[in-house]
Amino acid sequence: MYPHELEQFIQDREYYIGGDDLNKVISPTENPQLNHIKFHSDYNYYEMWDKEGNYYKFGAMPYAEAKEKGLVKKRNNFV
Repeated sequence: MYPHELEQFIQDREYYIGGDDLNKVISPTENPQLNHIKFHSDYNYYEMWDKEGNYYKFGAMPYAEAKEKGLVKKRNNFV
């Protein structure tokens, strides 16, 4: 995603992301411009920076909540 698309994606989810959406946001394949991702486990949020100087911050939804909301797609028999 381009930086403006990434910002809109995060904003559309009200800065609270989980499940497959979280994987998409922190993926270096989807967002090759990202050069630093930091997760704060004490407060359950991410901070990210990209090569263009943009900064992103958002809360991480717990896995159980994301699964309950249908944000986790079943990928195999073990999930």
